Amino acid sequence: MRFDLPRLDADGSLGLRQYRGQAVVLNFWASNCLPCVRELPILNAYAASAPRQRLIGIAIDTRAAAQAFLRSHPASYPQALARPDLLPIFGNQIKGLPYTVILNSQHQVCTRRLGPVDAAWLAGAVAACARP
Repeated sequence: MRFDLPRLDADGSLGLRQYRGQAVVLNFWASNCLPCVRELPILNAYAASAPRQRLIGIAIDTRAAAQAFLRSHPASYPQALARPDLLPIFGNQIKGLPYTVILNSQHQVCTRRLGPVDAAWLAGAVAACARP
């Protein structure tokens, strides 16, 4: 699986190629999604507690709205911008948010969750998907 998305928090693009051989957590969110706001502290805490784990936030939004959201709700992990048509590629046909996908080290979908994650689910799912 490959993609390159424009970054929201820095110049350039963000893709999976820079995480070759590593499991990756993709968290899809939007600025008008209240459950996404509630989930952000959990994701920030996870990113701080597991710095070797790769976590990417992907906004399904306009650039202006996503950047304004991140100014008032800072994220401690890389952020990118995508269109809603990326969601079905990762198994989210209804395009609901928040949506979290965990890719294994070969970047195949290992597990996914529609709705907010909690710390226990995230840690357990990442551990299961990181196994060879």
